[in-house]
Amino acid sequence: MQIIFGTTNHRKTEDLQNIINEMNLDLEVLSMKDIGWDRGEIEEIGSTIEENSLIKANAILSFCKDHNIKNPIITDDAGLFVNALNGEPGVYTARYADDELSLNPNFPKYQCVIKLLNKLNGEKNRNATYRCCVTVMLPNGEYHQEIGESKGSISEKIIGELKKPYFYSVFILKGTNVAFNSLEGKELNNTYRYNALRKSLKKIK
Repeated sequence: MQIIFGTTNHRKTEDLQNIINEMNLDLEVLSMKDIGWDRGEIEEIGSTIEENSLIKANAILSFCKDHNIKNPIITDDAGLFVNALNGEPGVYTARYADDELSLNPNFPKYQCVIKLLNKLNGEKNRNATYRCCVTVMLPNGEYHQEIGESKGSISEKIIGELKKPYFYSVFILKGTNVAFNSLEGKELNNTYRYNALRKSLKKIK
């Protein structure tokens, strides 16, 4: 069976297919490009990652109905939630420093990390959680959602290589001494997004 993954990112599509293969499921992943998506970027206006994931799923479902495509749809949304900042950056994780960058183009692309570290300067409680919500939308409009979480803390400085997602360079996974950006293999496969995807895939029949 073919399933539609709500992304145009080839790497994310490959990641999902790899998870499916590891689980020995008879599923093939199609990206939004594969189904001919031509409606531009989906505006994520929800106040939670659950709402944003569902917004994307409903938008793709509408497209599929208009084009007589009848495949299950998977969408996800994720965010970093810092306890001491009342959950910031949360749903704004991907655009946390957009305002600053628009006002000053000389700021580095990782200004979001600098902003977070500045806000936490001198703060002892550096606990944080990465959360991902995955929505599985069926062709008839029925859906279910699964949550994956990774507990950890925010370091006091940038660790290792700075690359997207930029917050991975300051998020230390609980039980380890390394930042998210250096995880690989089994440690990476047991993190929030992978866990949410696995739980969702188990419910696709």
